[in-house]
Amino acid sequence: MRLSFRLFLLLLLCLPPCTVCAQEDTWGTDVSVEVSKDLSKQAGLELDAELRTRDGVKTVDRLEGGLSAYCKPWPWLKLSGGYIFIYDHDERLSHYDEDDRDVKKGLAQVGDPKNLRDYWIVRHRLHADATLTHKWGPWRLSLRERWQYTYRMEKVVKGRYNYLYDRSDQAEHLYRGKGKNVLRSRLSARYKIKKSPFTPEVSLEAFNAWRLEKLRCTAGVYWKMTKGHTLHLYYRYQHGDDDNKPLRRHVAGMTYELDL
Repeated sequence: MRLSFRLFLLLLLCLPPCTVCAQEDTWGTDVSVEVSKDLSKQAGLELDAELRTRDGVKTVDRLEGGLSAYCKPWPWLKLSGGYIFIYDHDERLSHYDEDDRDVKKGLAQVGDPKNLRDYWIVRHRLHADATLTHKWGPWRLSLRERWQYTYRMEKVVKGRYNYLYDRSDQAEHLYRGKGKNVLRSRLSARYKIKKSPFTPEVSLEAFNAWRLEKLRCTAGVYWKMTKGHTLHLYYRYQHGDDDNKPLRRHVAGMTYELDL
């Protein structure tokens, strides 16, 4: 028992190297609801909705909702697949370079922020998952492999804000539709405390699209309030490419899970 708990603490201590702060770090929140319904002992449906914020909780970052189906051919294997609708808040920021007219006039420096386009865009996502689970005493170790395909809809954005002149214009820009495949690999360790409603968990997830694009480190606790009602509270640190979002993101998250 003591050895298992020490191993969990060791995994928890492995997270701080992922949380080195930098000037571009930003804080946000993730709040979500997950509802699951067993159709049989081996199959069921899952419905979820999520709200994300960024910039110190000042900006709504994303709204999304999804539906998926799953089956468990064996106790140690879960297969699932589904669809997620994403309404994403994007910001495209350009910077001055040495060929810009304002730089040559001495009004701006190379690297200064230039134009900002702020807009909402729709994304459609399909995913297929395979999750392997192994129980070892009070531990539950799992590895989830997820393939996801996300298609960003085409959109014409009107207006851009210029930092030097402090005003917006009506210049239009077309962002063409674009699809992307990503493989997500998540390794997690959950520790069951005897006679306690609390179950701590740590996880590490890697996002790959022909290269390692993003890492996501999470540490949290599941609180089983009553039968069928669970609250997941967690801290998450994310580092890497995220389609025009901050490269380093700290998240305080909460998920309410309802099992029907």
